[in-house]
Amino acid sequence: MLLRSRILLLFGLAMALVAASVAVPAWLVLRDGEDRAAALRAAVQSASLNEAVERAGAPLVTLLRQMAADDALRTARAAHDESALRQRLAALLAETGLDGPAGRIDMVGPQGQLLAAAPAAAEPLASGATALQRDLAPDGISARFEASAEGPMLLVVSLRLSTGDLLSASMAADAALGGVARQLGADLLLRDRQGRVTFATDQSLRDSAAALREGQTLALAGRLFRLEATPLDNSAGARVGEVLVLADATAETQSRQLLLLLAGALLVVAGAVTCGLLYRVIRDAIDPLSELARALQAVAGGDIFASAAIAARRDEVGDIQAALESLRSNTLALDRLQTRNRLSALRERALIGQEIARLTAVLDGPERDEILGLLEGEGAALGPAFTRLSGHVVQQHQAMATLLEERTRDLALVRQALEERTQLNRMREELDVARRLQLSSVPTTFPKRPDFRLHAAMVPAKEVGGDFCDFVMLDEHRLALLIGDASGKGVHAAIFIAMARSLLRAAIGRGASPAEALAQANDVLSTDNPTMMFATVFAAVLDCRTGLMTYANAGHNPPRRRGAVGEAELPVARGIALGVMDGMEFVDQQVTLDAGDMVLMFTDGVTEAVAPGDILFGDDRLAAIVADPALEAPAQLVEAVARQVEAFADTEPQADDITMIALHWRGHPPARAIDSTVEELACA
Repeated sequence: MLLRSRILLLFGLAMALVAASVAVPAWLVLRDGEDRAAALRAAVQSASLNEAVERAGAPLVTLLRQMAADDALRTARAAHDESALRQRLAALLAETGLDGPAGRIDMVGPQGQLLAAAPAAAEPLASGATALQRDLAPDGISARFEASAEGPMLLVVSLRLSTGDLLSASMAADAALGGVARQLGADLLLRDRQGRVTFATDQSLRDSAAALREGQTLALAGRLFRLEATPLDNSAGARVGEVLVLADATAETQSRQLLLLLAGALLVVAGAVTCGLLYRVIRDAIDPLSELARALQAVAGGDIFASAAIAARRDEVGDIQAALESLRSNTLALDRLQTRNRLSALRERALIGQEIARLTAVLDGPERDEILGLLEGEGAALGPAFTRLSGHVVQQHQAMATLLEERTRDLALVRQALEERTQLNRMREELDVARRLQLSSVPTTFPKRPDFRLHAAMVPAKEVGGDFCDFVMLDEHRLALLIGDASGKGVHAAIFIAMARSLLRAAIGRGASPAEALAQANDVLSTDNPTMMFATVFAAVLDCRTGLMTYANAGHNPPRRRGAVGEAELPVARGIALGVMDGMEFVDQQVTLDAGDMVLMFTDGVTEAVAPGDILFGDDRLAAIVADPALEAPAQLVEAVARQVEAFADTEPQADDITMIALHWRGHPPARAIDSTVEELACA
């Protein structure tokens, strides 16, 4: 597309945008003005309609005032004689000529109750009678249209009496709307809430009522009419219908059309004049540019003597012509410079070829011969020869660098392996010391008493474990037993369970019950527990005088008990593990052991031992071992369980720490035996 066409097209688009930028705001302003005018017209029409309705109801107002002054009506109301009141209203209705099908008079009491009506009715004429009695002042008037379920729409006029009663009279809405249409000087129609036409001043309006819409413009008898709608509310504020009034809009519509026509014509004339002036300016500027373009094409084609036949100008076109002349002179100078550069390049190629041939002496025979072959002849390929030479040199350098890097890396790997081996040996020594320390904390010497026997064992799953077991004689007659299991395994679990053991032992040593000791330890462990570890614990205190064992549980496995009646779990409350949440309470429970009872306390490493095929050891296998009466001594029971678990696991590695305490209660011995045992313990 030519530059001239593009400029004209761009100008046309710019004109369209300008026109749109002017027309759109103007249209929006016009729409806003129309909306405001419509709102104003609706308000004016509503006020005019209300005024016309009040005028149409003026006869009813006069009638109601006369009735309010009727002595007989007042006397009947004062006597509360409903029959006399109804008869007087019927007489007044007949006297005033309102006894037609829509004529009715009623009186409503201060509480909104219908006192009397003529003719008789069940509900007041005014649907909002209660609201009218509240809102109207004495002698106040209300004229509203009311919808009747049995008959046509009515115009109801209500008068509030000084006694607080409400006197209402009605007439047909058609008669009132006829007067309204005459006062407004316009045709109108009335539609109810269902859209049915109940009144129309013109039969043609009634026939076309279904297609009429608010704001619609109609052409009738050479005039334009706008359909304005005004809603009708009853005295209760509910919508009962709407009045559509045909307002004459001929002059307004014609003036708006004339204004739009003049604005469009003005815009077209302004655009045409502007386009004509622009075309002349573009023609004066484009013609010299076309001549300059022809000259530039000739220079580009090799004719450095071509020039443009245009007069000297002092504008952009003149600047382009001066640039064209400068280009011609620069082109001649460039041609001479290129000739000199060509000769210089030939000399440099010969020199570079000699240097490349000299550098090939560092290469092996085949590579050297290849590069020298590229340099032979007049058309020596310097680029490929230099590329081959640099490639061979770089390849030899990379090979040497790779060899050096491999030797350096091997040396670093050997040094790193030695350091890691040293660290591993140090860690193994430290873990071995921790394992020996932890196993040394497991009791290996058990009290020899006539009333009970004890035995305990621990098998960590790693170098150090997360289980613990402990017992201590609190005094001459009380034995404390503790067993626990921390979450996880390894060093962190061992440290956590060691803290729990120390806290529990200290609390029980101060005289706390098992439940109190668990609560105190739980509060301490929960206060600072960033790793969110926890530990299950079973704590018990045995009274060696009576065999009464008081115990509490913090989420640990229930111990197994074998007695004269068989083998079963010790009934325990599960409780919550230590370290989960502070402020938890634990429950003390008690059981009295019978002579010969065997109690086995254990961690879940026993019941959750895994055999090939992911089969668990389980509570049933453990119960069968505990129930064996041949295992009389605690040591026999602990060793039997350990052997059975090891045999069950077979080739599977130990998954969890295994810890057990076995207590054999023999029963309370004679006093002499107790005294001798105490003496033995004191000597020991």
